[in-house]
Amino acid sequence: MDTCPPRAAVLMCHAPIVIPLIGNGRALECAATTAAMQAAAQAVAQCGAETVLVLSPHTPRHRQAFGYVGGAALRGDFRSFGISGLEFTFRADVAAAAAVAHQAQRAGLPMSPSNVQNLDHGALVPLWFLQQAGFKGRVTVFGFPWESEPGDARRFGEVLSSAMKGLDRTWALVASGDMSHALKQGAPAGFHPGAHTFDEAVVACVREGRISDVSGIDPHLRALAAEDVVESLEAADGSLGSNRTGLRCLSYEAPFGVGYLVAMLREIES
Repeated sequence: MDTCPPRAAVLMCHAPIVIPLIGNGRALECAATTAAMQAAAQAVAQCGAETVLVLSPHTPRHRQAFGYVGGAALRGDFRSFGISGLEFTFRADVAAAAAVAHQAQRAGLPMSPSNVQNLDHGALVPLWFLQQAGFKGRVTVFGFPWESEPGDARRFGEVLSSAMKGLDRTWALVASGDMSHALKQGAPAGFHPGAHTFDEAVVACVREGRISDVSGIDPHLRALAAEDVVESLEAADGSLGSNRTGLRCLSYEAPFGVGYLVAMLREIES
């Protein structure tokens, strides 16, 4: 498969509380994550990409097909989180969505449009930071199936690179995902004393440049951690090819019982 890796690829968390206007009085508790999100968004905005592809684990899922958000414009707000005034619209890259769908079909990966009127927070939170960083290009948002075979997410990442190569697009990738949701009492998935082990394993994989190894993490550990980051990392890994320049962790913290990891997965040399 003839591919073209993204000019920049980042892993960003999607907790709305890391947006200062939403975090409000608790912003200091996640200040390191907010700063890392700003740095990641800046890298994407300044890499020269015409299009940003977003992988969101919260985009409405099909049973066995990868999804994409259709339409000429992508809209979002944070009203469901009790916040008004944080509304924005991005131009959609309709040609990119069509090219990815076509390439996915050729690769034997079913793909269907997702019925979305307002973007999910898995896409909205990273995109808010991109807007703040001054990104003015086009965006396409993709989702994962409920049921898939091992390796499918990675193959989908290869499909993204192949489709963008065919379009001759300069592009960047945002892989959205949160780590364990069970790190302390009161966390969204409750508390599990072994959940921190998942986060430690993923952080080590990213820090040591072994992103593909996240696929080998024990499924039982993933389940007790209630994570939603592995599929996004697997797809990102598939998109990168062999040239992994600029990979580094920007921050990891878990002030509210959910692990937030922000990382540069690829950054071209200036």
